[in-house]
Amino acid sequence: MHTALVIVITAVSTSLMTVAIGGWMLRRFWQRELEHRLRQLHDDIGRTVETRVRRAVAESLQDAPKPSDVIRETTWKAAKSGSDLITDGVNVLLGKWRRQTDDY
Repeated sequence: MHTALVIVITAVSTSLMTVAIGGWMLRRFWQRELEHRLRQLHDDIGRTVETRVRRAVAESLQDAPKPSDVIRETTWKAAKSGSDLITDGVNVLLGKWRRQTDDY
């Protein structure tokens, strides 16, 4: 019985030592590798986000109306409003009423 107890204690202690040494080695070497991979992944994600943001900003600037287009459109709207006012005034003087086409 005494010999069996020594064998069991020896087996358990060597197993614990093996697990402890394996855990220490795993943590020491894999932790460095994991930190290195994490840094690389962080840099890759940062570059990807930066590229996508730049592309989105460039596309939004291309889609934005140019100042000359805005001025032209505003001038056209002002001229049309003025023309409508004059036409309505002339029609009132001539006794014609304008049909209400504008939705309020």
